[in-house]
Amino acid sequence: MSGQSTLTSIRLDADTLQGLDMLIGQNGLNTRSDVIRLAIQQLLNGQAKLPGMKSVRVPIGRQMEQHLASLYELFGVTHEQAASEGLQLYIEKKVDQLGLQDRLNDAVAEARATTTPSKEYHE
Repeated sequence: MSGQSTLTSIRLDADTLQGLDMLIGQNGLNTRSDVIRLAIQQLLNGQAKLPGMKSVRVPIGRQMEQHLASLYELFGVTHEQAASEGLQLYIEKKVDQLGLQDRLNDAVAEARATTTPSKEYHE
C-alpha cells in the first residue's frame, strides 16, 4: 500500500464476507482489506474515460490470459486495447453480413418484380 490510508468501516452480509474470505490467498491477497482495496481499484479503473461512454468487463480464461500476456510482450497491446479492437472487428463483421443480406434481399425482390409469371403458375 502506498502513502497514508484512512480506516473506513463498512457493513457486509455473511455471503459477501464468505466471498471475500474465498479470495484470500489468491493473487497476493492476504486479508479482507486487500480484497476490498483491489475490488475498489478495479471499479475505479474500470470506469469509462469520458462522460456518456460505457465500460464492459469480460471474464477470460487462463489460456486467453496467457495469449494476451504474450501479445502484450510482443506488441505492447493491453488487454483493454485488444478487447476494444476485437469488439470493433465483431461489429464490422456483423454490419458487413447485414449489408450482404440486404443486397441479396434487394436482388431477389428485383428479380421477382421483373419476372413474368408463366401461365402454369398459379398462386
